Amino acid sequence: MKNSCLLICTLFLAVTGYAQSSLETALKEIERNNPDLKAAVAGLDEDRLANRSETLLANPEIEFNYLWGADDIGGRRDVRISQTVDLATLSGLKSEKGVCLDELAALKYEARRLEILQEARDLCIELVYFNTLMEELDDHLARSTSLVEAYEKRMVAGGATILDLNKAKLHLAAVQGQVNRSENERESVRSRLRTLNGGNDFRFDATGYDLSDNLPADFETWFSEASDKNPMLAYVRKEVTLGQKQLAIDRMSAAPELSVGYMSEIRTEEKFRGVTVGVSIPLWSSSNRIKRARAGVAAATSRQHAAEQAFYQRLKDLYRQASALKTNAVQMRASLADTDYRDYLLSALTRGEISMIDFLVENDLYYDALQQTLDAERDYYHALAALKVF
Repeated sequence: MKNSCLLICTLFLAVTGYAQSSLETALKEIERNNPDLKAAVAGLDEDRLANRSETLLANPEIEFNYLWGADDIGGRRDVRISQTVDLATLSGLKSEKGVCLDELAALKYEARRLEILQEARDLCIELVYFNTLMEELDDHLARSTSLVEAYEKRMVAGGATILDLNKAKLHLAAVQGQVNRSENERESVRSRLRTLNGGNDFRFDATGYDLSDNLPADFETWFSEASDKNPMLAYVRKEVTLGQKQLAIDRMSAAPELSVGYMSEIRTEEKFRGVTVGVSIPLWSSSNRIKRARAGVAAATSRQHAAEQAFYQRLKDLYRQASALKTNAVQMRASLADTDYRDYLLSALTRGEISMIDFLVENDLYYDALQQTLDAERDYYHALAALKVF
């Protein structure tokens, strides 16, 4: 008995190579074809180009003036070229801010990518569930069909009544209805996967789950690793860094801006050329910008702390749920293996040891337990998949 339970647990936790490779291939295909991800990649490139523009100096100014004078004086032509230089750009702070913005854009894309792949993974789990269920229902349908055929022959031979045959036919109709409903639901899942796959045909016929990444043995150790990799946590942390960079830039904006350039003044009889230097003194706006930047850093820090606390509680709940669901699924699979008497029931019915009612009730009890077992396994894999996002 001990060896039997061990074998059942091993089979339950084992990963079929086909299922694993199919899931890996399916997710990669969806990542390659998904229209939302393609749009997100284009948006990422657009954001990076926009961020680079913030690291550059202000545009140079070119000015030309033509002034008319009296006939005895003549006209005057002025040409002026100037460039404003701010300390934040020269010191590299704006460039560092641009790097932060690029990283935020990349983290936003990564979060969207994981969201779409999580949806695809959940749908693949649903598809595995229906593939497995349909295999069992097809077997159930074949047994029910054989039962009707056997009783039709027995009735002709005078060994069965019309009541027994009608019971067998009603049971067959009920099983056929369940097969049709399950097939419709499976096709709905396939349709949603095709949508995620950019409208391309999607094949995923696996009947085994991918458990190569089993439930982590120690939650706290795993959490510290997961929190370092999670893109949403990285995003709120990077927002704090960005706020600090912006605060440093706004503090530097309190310093005067320098404008340097070249100017030429040409008159009828005289020419003047030289260097121009100007200073812009931020008397009114810098103080408010610094206060706003400080408030932004404080708000980003608060968002980071709130996100980290919510992340910890969410993962702890998911871990607890997955652990309980795993125990339940393993127990139900073991119990189902110990109570599979389908072949015995059919032979007992044939020998007249049990009635048709007893046969149908016991048979339906088994398939109800089977579906509950498949439901429990599916729920566990959904919980495990939710943990894998992090």
